[in-house]
Amino acid sequence: MDFFSAYEKGLEKVKYLNDNLNGEFPHITQNGQWLTNTEGHWTGGFWTGLLWLNFLNEKKENLKEKEGQEICDQIMKLAVRMNDNKTHDMGFIFGPSCVLGNSIETNESFVEMALAGANNMLDLYEERVGLVLAWDEPNYEGVAIVDTIMNAPLLSWAAQQTGDEKFSDTAMRLADSIQKYHIRPDYSVYHVVRWDTDTFEIAERSTHQGYSADTCWSRGQAWALYGFSNMYRYTGKQEYLETSEKLAEYYWNHIDTNTKLPRWDFTFKDNDTEPIDAAASSIAASGLMLLSKMLKEINPNRAEIWRERSKSILYSMIEHCLYNDLDNYGIIRKATIDKPRNSGVSESAMYGDYYFMEALYRHLNEDNDASVKILY
Repeated sequence: MDFFSAYEKGLEKVKYLNDNLNGEFPHITQNGQWLTNTEGHWTGGFWTGLLWLNFLNEKKENLKEKEGQEICDQIMKLAVRMNDNKTHDMGFIFGPSCVLGNSIETNESFVEMALAGANNMLDLYEERVGLVLAWDEPNYEGVAIVDTIMNAPLLSWAAQQTGDEKFSDTAMRLADSIQKYHIRPDYSVYHVVRWDTDTFEIAERSTHQGYSADTCWSRGQAWALYGFSNMYRYTGKQEYLETSEKLAEYYWNHIDTNTKLPRWDFTFKDNDTEPIDAAASSIAASGLMLLSKMLKEINPNRAEIWRERSKSILYSMIEHCLYNDLDNYGIIRKATIDKPRNSGVSESAMYGDYYFMEALYRHLNEDNDASVKILY
């Protein structure tokens, strides 16, 4: 199946889900059936992002107008998260929903919501260590996770919108600190970093969803390679692009030899008894295409290498992970949400679905800068 056909098939699933979710936000599947919520959890932005991709694909203007209003209504349900300064997930929530939506059609409400999300991140930023608290909850004091690099661009975007340098300064300090504390010398990543809340020194490096503190959780690696490439896109800081490519090299060298898909933790490369994480693969495929785009003017040869590697990953996902019926799972099966707790093994996850479709969108629009530029 070619990319265009896979993309159309993915949008067919989006339309089916939209007709059957009764306005709820899908999060992850359990035994193939979606668990949903009313306020979006941390994945609501990905669902609205998929709705935007479907909107962009519609050809009939009367249908577009109706669907555009429905998406706006769905996004406004996320407005309850504007005062949620207890989680780092603001870029995930407001990026594919409000930032993307505002790029498609200017909307002051979307800007207001996304700026509120950026301010929530400022509330969680600890200047004395340069990291953002992952969750302001008991037992998570001083805990930062590598996933936050994906949320840092929201701060850069906020600086562009407001001209306020506190957003851009914090975004770069945050990225610099993630680079310093989460990335090992071999460019694998630590999932979790904890600082001492008295001394503000780094006290521990560990994992939550990976196999062990000393191994590499594949989805964390995918978040990092994508996030640093996106931070280069927003800031132009060359070091972020170089870091992204080194992270990508580690990712590529540790996925399964034949399928080019990742086990849930890279310590299990080519181990058929352990599940893959198709969501990590989706994130990486889109991140590698972003990396390719960022390298195109600087090093066309390297750009082409990453483009081809992204393609090979996507073709494998189409073969091994794409859904085969509308009633069960999402667009992509075989995501592993939390293997250490046997939670969500070989299921679907909204972030896996979104980034798979975003990766296809990047390939299908690779020669259309305007179409790709609108993405968060």
